[in-house]
Amino acid sequence: MLLKKKFPIKLKSMEGEFMKLDIVRGIIKNIQASDILIKTLQENVDKDLDGTLFLGYLLKAADQNVITVDALLVSEKFGLVAFIFSSGSQEEVYDQYDKMFYQLENTLTQYNSLRKGRKLAFEPNVITFFPSQEMGLLPNEHNGNEYLFANPSNLDSKLNELEEFDQGLFNRLQEALQKVSTMKPKKDRGNVKKASSLGNKMKIIEKEIANLDQWQKKAAFEVPEGPQRVRGLAGSGKTVVLALKAAYLHAQHPEWDIAVTFYSRALGQQFREMITNFSFEYLGHEPNFKKLHILHSWGTGNEIGIYSITARDLNITPITFNNAKAKYGRDNAFEGICKELLLLMSDNHPPVYDAILIDEAQDLPISFFKICYKITKDPKRIVFAYDELQNLTNAGMPDVRELFGDDEHGNPLVTLDGAKNKAQQDIVLPICYRNSRWTLTLAHALGFGIYREGGLVQLFKDLDLWDDIGYRKVTGILEYGKDVSLKRKEDSSPTYFDELIGADDAIEVRGFRDVNEQYRWVADQIENDIVEEELDYDDILVIFPDAYYSKSEYMEFRRFLLSKNIKSNLAGITTDRDTFRVDDTVTCAHIYRAKGNEAPKVYVVNSEHCARGSEMIRLRNTLFTAITRSRAWVKICGVGQEMNIIKSEIEECIRRDYKLEFKIPTIQELDRMRLIHGDKTEEDKKKINRANSSINELIELVEKGLVDPSTMPQLQALLNTLRAKEDEDEFEE
Repeated sequence: MLLKKKFPIKLKSMEGEFMKLDIVRGIIKNIQASDILIKTLQENVDKDLDGTLFLGYLLKAADQNVITVDALLVSEKFGLVAFIFSSGSQEEVYDQYDKMFYQLENTLTQYNSLRKGRKLAFEPNVITFFPSQEMGLLPNEHNGNEYLFANPSNLDSKLNELEEFDQGLFNRLQEALQKVSTMKPKKDRGNVKKASSLGNKMKIIEKEIANLDQWQKKAAFEVPEGPQRVRGLAGSGKTVVLALKAAYLHAQHPEWDIAVTFYSRALGQQFREMITNFSFEYLGHEPNFKKLHILHSWGTGNEIGIYSITARDLNITPITFNNAKAKYGRDNAFEGICKELLLLMSDNHPPVYDAILIDEAQDLPISFFKICYKITKDPKRIVFAYDELQNLTNAGMPDVRELFGDDEHGNPLVTLDGAKNKAQQDIVLPICYRNSRWTLTLAHALGFGIYREGGLVQLFKDLDLWDDIGYRKVTGILEYGKDVSLKRKEDSSPTYFDELIGADDAIEVRGFRDVNEQYRWVADQIENDIVEEELDYDDILVIFPDAYYSKSEYMEFRRFLLSKNIKSNLAGITTDRDTFRVDDTVTCAHIYRAKGNEAPKVYVVNSEHCARGSEMIRLRNTLFTAITRSRAWVKICGVGQEMNIIKSEIEECIRRDYKLEFKIPTIQELDRMRLIHGDKTEEDKKKINRANSSINELIELVEKGLVDPSTMPQLQALLNTLRAKEDEDEFEE
């Protein structure tokens, strides 16, 4: 989730115009004064003013108490300007000004990048802004100090009288104020010596200044009076902005009970580390985890989670995963127990949390959201973030009405207000910072089955999403039943991928004759990555797509790494279930553990597992998720004829210059795809397996001459059914 100084991105607003003054609405204490200041800046000050105006920005005070800046302007032209909406006596106005100036200096001098010798490299500015035209006439000198006062009529002249700002400091100033580099500290990479190594390329990328883009700033700091939805691709920064928001809310309201919840257990460690780092920036100490609760969505009898806490509040023993799986099946286990719990919760269930932040919302059932609604206090500050295409279809992510339900009058409990001059309730993060445009396009091609011999596996129904997630139309028509060609927009990815990596280096596909040959090659590559390419152990992630067999596959693969004295772990199996990475160790993981994590270089082994099967949507989602864990390089490996299927699709995508060219199905065809390729019940799986076995047995008998097909009416009926199906498809086309 990085914006680059050396490799800049031209950001556009949601309306398509190049971004100028961006307003980020945090917790606002004086709405009227804020509105007047915004109007004055937009209408009476330079109309080309480029920068960000933070409303309700937090500073860490020297005495460990936080100070909220009413409005903080950060721009290349004026540098840093803090606005105070002052009230009280004349002496109090001067006192508030002095405290703010001191606090700005105290905050900024903590950053080496903003100092010049013993002092700050620039002068921070403070302006006391009086919304009324008649005010702002206090003396500009008091007790030997100078002060700046302004009202709507003279703000323009006051700003233009400020000392000229060194624009070379602008990105460093943004980094200091947004705290992102503190939350995700840059690696030392002291072992890097070669200019051409992969390790050095990562060092260059990681040294670039980390700043939030305009949409990430809104998602992180804007606090609407009600729910908020954050949507974006893998790598668009959803987890980071949720961590920022959690720490921001906690610092502003330490008395609140705030819950941060998620689906993948490995995210717990990430959230705790990032929120802790960010809280140190604002509070000077770690957060109060008795008020800021980092909770798994489920929890167990021995571990707290949203579900288990709510169950205990109702004097119910939480159901374990194994018991839920036995009752509802693996795929419906959590949904089943959440539905049970929801039925026991009354309409006036006492709410517990002042805010709930939900990551990986696409993996959680509707019943879980309804539980969250009941346990959240008014005005229902529920922030939920999800990957627009983590499951490659929006059929799996219902709209907000379905998520939260209706009231007794049939009206939706939750609506998302898109009013222009309010904190946004629906935010799309359109830029993918993790994956190159080639990697992401390839992941979509495989996930959707764009170049699959048997045709598309799935597609989301909302065609407008293509634009939202960073694709542009090359040719054709973006309508149901029409041919179209799509390609990633140039500004949907950071340009450092082009500068440092390139398509040929970013992606490699390899097919092997057998598993041992595959594992030997991958182990050789990892040894080269560490020894020659100067990557760290934790820069490498090996993913096993088949979770069921991942343990046995890993134990076999591990032998090849050990032969090279390379330590490894299988996340959640050879480590405790909440630990993903271990120092000086290559991390291996099955797809469910890998989800929510990333690494500069990813090896997807045994990819043939995703080539074909009765649940193609699940298999292709697995491949999509595995590929999009890569921050720079991905190696897609597999064995045998099945791997050739994957390989041919990849080669076709590359041949077409990483464009998605296909015929968009009709709504009816999309529904049929979901029925054919979607998840099956355990009973359906048994029927399909029995049918496959019977067909294979029949083919063998026919080949041996033991059965004459002409004497089997059932076989003729099957052929007639297949012909009728083909005729139906041709008619619809």
